[in-house]
Amino acid sequence: MKFKTNAIIGLIFLGLLGFVYFYEIIGGDQRRQEAEKSKRLLDFTEGHVRRLALGRGDTSIVLQKGTDGWRLSSPVVDRADQEAVERYLRNLGESEREKTVVDNASVTGAEAAKYALDAPRLTIELETEDGEKQEVKWGADSPTDRFTYAQIGGANPEIFVVRAWRFDNLDKSLFDFRDRKVLAFAKDEVVELRRKGPDGEFVLVRDQETWQMRQPVSALADGDAVNALLNKIDTSEIEAFIDEGPDQEALKAYGFGPHKTELTMLVGPEKVEKRLVIGGDNGQGSFYARDASRPQVFLLDSTLVQQAVKDANALRDKKPLRFDKDSITEIALGKQGKQVFAAAKDTAGIWDLTDPPGREGKSWKLNSLLGDLNQLEVVGFAGEVPEGAVLTLVIALTGDGKDSLVISVHQVDGVSYLRQEGDPAVYIMDAEDFAEFDLGLEDVAQAPPKPADSAGGADGG
Repeated sequence: MKFKTNAIIGLIFLGLLGFVYFYEIIGGDQRRQEAEKSKRLLDFTEGHVRRLALGRGDTSIVLQKGTDGWRLSSPVVDRADQEAVERYLRNLGESEREKTVVDNASVTGAEAAKYALDAPRLTIELETEDGEKQEVKWGADSPTDRFTYAQIGGANPEIFVVRAWRFDNLDKSLFDFRDRKVLAFAKDEVVELRRKGPDGEFVLVRDQETWQMRQPVSALADGDAVNALLNKIDTSEIEAFIDEGPDQEALKAYGFGPHKTELTMLVGPEKVEKRLVIGGDNGQGSFYARDASRPQVFLLDSTLVQQAVKDANALRDKKPLRFDKDSITEIALGKQGKQVFAAAKDTAGIWDLTDPPGREGKSWKLNSLLGDLNQLEVVGFAGEVPEGAVLTLVIALTGDGKDSLVISVHQVDGVSYLRQEGDPAVYIMDAEDFAEFDLGLEDVAQAPPKPADSAGGADGG
């Protein structure tokens, strides 16, 4: 009898546990989700929305989602900012009703007018993939300005309030939805960069990890400077759209005539062309510009233009002497046709002078010379060594493989022009850098030992 009683009590206990689990835990979660769902302004899944429309007075902004993402279809046809649209839908989906002001049965035209819902300042419509349409209208702010009156379109026209900051997040203009990238391209996939315009032409080609200049000269480019220009184009945003469909006369007025500047990028293995055209300035610190794949004229920040129109030499590599300084085993330095010294490094890394013989070298000074040469950054470029320049300094470096690097410096009117054998370029050096290389024998040689005193001298005679 006792066993049966315990079994019955156990079954009752299990039943209570089941009730608690299914009603209180699972059922509680479901009721909570239903309660949260009922508070939502609109009920939709962000990824299922295919059309979004905003009515703002006389302006209707329409966005439609296609296979290539969101695009504007009204009042202009253009690319949309994908992140801006997704953020907008997220804010809309998170918006909640706070309390009902007028229930369904009491809503009349007069009541709607009382809360400025007869002529709403904002109407949001969305349509999902299955064709379902939803709408919300926004009226006036409440007297405390903490809330905004709103109304759902359809069978339940009750009037309620939403937090005013929610309305502020949703009251967007056409400009807020537009793709404001100056030029859409993948900067890491650019294989060629060209410029044409009144500030000169250049052609830069990516060669694996480095950039090479092909025009106006054939030279190594400054990878950091090229990447900085690409990064500036990539991150710059349009300041304002000026003209949605200019004709040829309008384009001339914006400066897209013979004095325009064009930046062209070839992107990816297929070399897809992306072109930015820069026209005249607007007199207020900005410039008219166009993406060649879009009809609009827009305003561009002057900082991008300043980078885009720099002299081509600003994109050249300013470190002309690239060598492995640890592999150099011989150094010879001459001035005005005469050798000043020659030095050789032994297997222990110690430098000694071979010319003149019998002098011990300063290893630290010769290593410092190699380091300074390797890190040299020139201050400019010249087409050729000017007439009348005098050969002032020649430095020859020889490596383990006996390949030599011969550096020569010519000077005229206080300016130093550097050249290296096998490189047609002429570089302009800073005076302080030249002074670092303009070494004499005593700069690299240890002081000779003092002669020992004679025995007679020690005895005093």
